[in-house]
Amino acid sequence: MILHADGNSFYASCEQIYRPDLRNKPVAVLSNNDGIIVALNKEAKACGIQRGDPYFKVRDLCRYAGITIFSSNYTLYADISRRITSIYMEYAPDIEYYSIDESFLFFDKCNWSIKDYEKIGKELKERIYKEVGIPICVGAAPTKTLAKFYNKKAKEHGGVFVYNPDEVDSLLEKTDCATIWGIGPARAQKLQLHGIKNALMLKHMPLCDAKRLLTSQGFETVMELNGQRCMEKITRQKKDIITSSRQFSKKVYDLATLECALVEYTELAVEKLRKQNSECKIIQICISTCNYYSDNPDEQYSNSAFAELPRLTSYTPDLVNAARLILPYIYRQGYGYKVIMVTLLDIMPAQYQGWLWVDPKEDIKKRKLMEAVDNITNTYGRRSITLAKSWTKTGWEMKREFLSPNFTTDINSIPVVL
Repeated sequence: MILHADGNSFYASCEQIYRPDLRNKPVAVLSNNDGIIVALNKEAKACGIQRGDPYFKVRDLCRYAGITIFSSNYTLYADISRRITSIYMEYAPDIEYYSIDESFLFFDKCNWSIKDYEKIGKELKERIYKEVGIPICVGAAPTKTLAKFYNKKAKEHGGVFVYNPDEVDSLLEKTDCATIWGIGPARAQKLQLHGIKNALMLKHMPLCDAKRLLTSQGFETVMELNGQRCMEKITRQKKDIITSSRQFSKKVYDLATLECALVEYTELAVEKLRKQNSECKIIQICISTCNYYSDNPDEQYSNSAFAELPRLTSYTPDLVNAARLILPYIYRQGYGYKVIMVTLLDIMPAQYQGWLWVDPKEDIKKRKLMEAVDNITNTYGRRSITLAKSWTKTGWEMKREFLSPNFTTDINSIPVVL
């Protein structure tokens, strides 16, 4: 059996943990630069806003309805997710961390009854709410597709719902194909044209038709609806290209400020590189004014350049210095820049290279320094330790007017009870 555990309105729920005054109140979370609504709880949905709404269009509605708005605080969300996963690991022999707010828990060798899975699901739900403060739903079924389906239904059954072979067909018959994991609205519309009107009909459609109409992914979905596991645990593939980029909250004109943004984004990209235990040899940077729709073509400018290092590395200062060397060659004075993008290329698995001109002791020292930096950021949050250059100028940062404190990773943000 597979349990699918999913945090309810995860980003909004994270913001409510240390704000008891917001319990059962409408809460919404914005995207980077406070652009669009990316998460909201059921109380906010009831006020008439939806995920994907541009904030500037619903700002007045949010104020009138008393919706509390937050900027995205990924440091907080990642730490809360880590705490939840640590509890999952106490129960499941094997876990697939599917996304920041959901995981699959595999109980393949456990020959338990429905009541046993209901008990463990309720225990998980109660523990996570008590110890972390996040409400979750748990669905249990023989396959991942059915587990996702039962998780959706769990909201109608007290937050925990377990597969019963005698009841599954009646549930699927009342379910739109579009809500099944891996189908979606476009494929559901295509199925409608061929007479497949609900999930039960999808389950019983001939496999040859499923592969023809829905490709191999749809074929696997049909198999999984029939209780035959096709989607095994996903192993995250190492990326061949790593990119770090954000839009600035306002235009940046001077080289010094642009360089500060370059340093931070390079740090973030190299952090991702080390997380997958890789090294790279090429760094590319791109700057742009993003004025493609401007009436004045003289305001439009973008350019890129790359630097090749003498050897593979994941040592942040070396890659940052390489990026800083090429920035002046593509910078043009007089333009207002909105974006800088850092891309790492020629990525290979990290390994001892044994270059004759490199002191082995110096190489070991660099690796240990980066390990220490990663341990600090994993414990205290991203940017808890960083190169000083990225702090020398301001004005390029993302717009985050409604950012909450990092309660769990910043000691200065710990709430004080009076």
